[in-house]
Amino acid sequence: MHKFNQYFQKIFNKKNSTDDTTETLASITLHDLVCENLDIFCWCNKCDHNNIIKTAQIIKKLGGNYPVPEIGRNLRCGKCNNTHDISTRPNWPSYGGQIARHMD
Repeated sequence: MHKFNQYFQKIFNKKNSTDDTTETLASITLHDLVCENLDIFCWCNKCDHNNIIKTAQIIKKLGGNYPVPEIGRNLRCGKCNNTHDISTRPNWPSYGGQIARHMD
């Protein structure tokens, strides 16, 4: 049992996971979304307003190599005008149930 606990402590230790950058995957880009025919899901962390933006509109302004998680820096919430805390991710298709949810 003791060995099992050590194993999980090592896996879930945030310091170890953030220090090891060699195993970090690159962020998905706008080009990746175009290839997968996906749009961008945006979430305001201030007021919880959300929206879907067409990838074709954003790729013209930011270029294909722009990382999807960074798009929020260029957006303004249409409800509260927040410009500092907007999360963005691919707008994954719905399969009749919740696959993932937004987490603060």
